[in-house]
Parts: sequence; C-alpha cells; structure tokens
Amino acid sequence: MNDQTMIPNPSQPNVYGPITAGQMFERTFRLLRENFKLFFGIVLVLIGVEIVFGGIMAGVLGGSAFLLGGSAVGPASLGRILFLMPVVFVAGILLVILIQIIQGALFIATRAKLADTQITVGDACKLAADQVGRLIGISLLIVLRVIGYVLLFVLAFGILAGVIGAFGGLMHVAAGNPFSRGLLPSAGVIAFILLFLVAGLFAYLLFWLWLASRYALSIPAALAENLSVTESIRRSIHLSHGSRGRLYALFLAIVVADLAIAAVTVPFQLILGHGAYGNHGIAFGAIALLLAGFRILTSAFIVAIMGIATALCYYDLRVRKEGFGVVTPPPPTALPIAPAEPLPPDEPTADLPIS
Repeated sequence: MNDQTMIPNPSQPNVYGPITAGQMFERTFRLLRENFKLFFGIVLVLIGVEIVFGGIMAGVLGGSAFLLGGSAVGPASLGRILFLMPVVFVAGILLVILIQIIQGALFIATRAKLADTQITVGDACKLAADQVGRLIGISLLIVLRVIGYVLLFVLAFGILAGVIGAFGGLMHVAAGNPFSRGLLPSAGVIAFILLFLVAGLFAYLLFWLWLASRYALSIPAALAENLSVTESIRRSIHLSHGSRGRLYALFLAIVVADLAIAAVTVPFQLILGHGAYGNHGIAFGAIALLLAGFRILTSAFIVAIMGIATALCYYDLRVRKEGFGVVTPPPPTALPIAPAEPLPPDEPTADLPIS
C-alpha cells in the first residue's frame, strides 16, 4: 500500500511533521503510552520467542551433555559441538526472521496510529510477515555493506596509526635517542597514545552513528512505498542525506540508555557470580530472576521506542523533502461568463414615409 493515499485532515496540522528532536521523543512516548498494549504486545512476541529459544537451547545443551558425556575436552566435547552447530544455526536464522517481522510490525503499527486507523498486534505482525522475504533481503544487504565499511574504517585507522608511528620513530632517531628494550616511552608519548586511542574510539562511535542513520529508514521505505530491496536502501540513503540530526539523537539516546542499564545490572551480575559459590543459593536465585526480568522489560521498552521513533523520523524527512501529507488547495476556478444580451434596435431619427 502506498502511503500517498494517507492524507490527514486538512483542517488540522500535519501529523507527519515536520518535528524537532524533542518533539520526536515526545511523540514517541505519547504513542507508546496511549497504545501501550499494541506496541508492547508486538515486542513481547519477540521476547517470548527468545525465552522459548533459550529454554530449548538449555534443554539441548543438557541433553547433549547427558548423551555425549560431560567431559569438557576430548571426543565428547567435539561431538557436542558438531551436534549443536546445526541447532544453533537454525535457531539463529529463525530469530533473525522474527526480528525483521517485529521491526516491520512496529512501523506498520505506528503508521496506522498516525493515520488514526485501528490495528491489532496480530494484524501488524501478519502484514509484516507477508513482506518477510524483502525484509530479510534488506537486512542481509545492509550487513554486507556495513562489513565493507567497517573493513575500510579499520584499514584507514591502521594506515594512520602506522604513519604516525613511523613519523614518531623517525623523530626519535633524529633526536639521537637510541631504542632500548628496557627503556619505557616518555610521559608525552604515553599521553599521545592514549589521546590517539580515545580519538579513535570517538571516531568509531561517530562512524557507527553514520552507518545506523544511513540505513535506518530502509525497512520503513520498503513497507510504506512498496520498494524492492536495493530501492529501499537507496531510498533510505536519499532521505537521510543531509538531515540526520533526529536519527543521531535517537541512536545516541539508545546508547546512553544501554550504558545506564549496564551500569545498573553489571554490579548485580558480579555479586551473583561471586555469591554463586556460597550458601545463599535461594536468595541469589531470586536476585537473578529479578535481574533477568528487569533486562527483559528494559530491552522491550528500548525496542518499542526505537521502532516508533524510526517511523516518525521517516515521515518527518518525507514531509521536509517532499511535502508528504500537505494538502494543497485546488486552484481557483474561473466563474463562467454569461453571454452578452443583444442590444435593442436603433430607433429611427426621421419620420417614415406612409405607404
């Protein structure tokens, strides 16, 4: 279905944009709050399947250890690896397919709510599942492109580090300082290396933000405009070119949220790992369950926010660059001109002769 048919009420502001970064987050949370069952239900489908897969994998691991022996080394461990490889491969493929369906379902649900259309969790997932082949193709092509860009980044960083190292070595030799195995570098050299590594990490973060914003709109473009795999990716690049501020804000917020969650959960994980060998198994088990539930809920919340906000960014860029959803008034029609009435005949100015 092409979104060109979704025209809002011309008497109201355009619901598709334009919006600022702050308005994007405000609308995202409002949509999630007003339609919590819809969006959270879509994400819980993914969480539930992940939990089921985890249970199946745990059962497979336990069964393989019982059947093939519990030895960590030797032929038994090799047999376990060969036994688990196809199981993990199939489970990974199914999980990737499900992730693409959930991403598409979140966009379809957001699109329906922007158009003030009723939709259920099952309807959104079914509409996304009908396009799963195209969604998987988009994801695979994006992965190949990302791998290529990452290799180029690593190669460029390695060349830059080599050039700087060679230049520093030449300066060291020119200064008459001999190289010695036991001689430690000076404080200035250590500070420069640390600054170089920090700058490299910062550049790597910016690089990933650029990659994420470059391809983030591929799935929305495919579903909204019925585009092919390559056309969807080109469409995402075209829409995001020069207008990635809101996408950068979204992904930075996700990174900050992940860091905050890690700061809360990692200390508890360390405590659990340390206390696993003590005599408080029940207490630590309860903490582990609470920690797992917290991570599941926060992960579902982040996935829902990212899906809704990405859809809002897609429509915002279409409004900014193409005027999507703007109802232009029809041109004024000229009033028909009535035909001129015939003039009365001129009256004679002289007396007519009498016949």
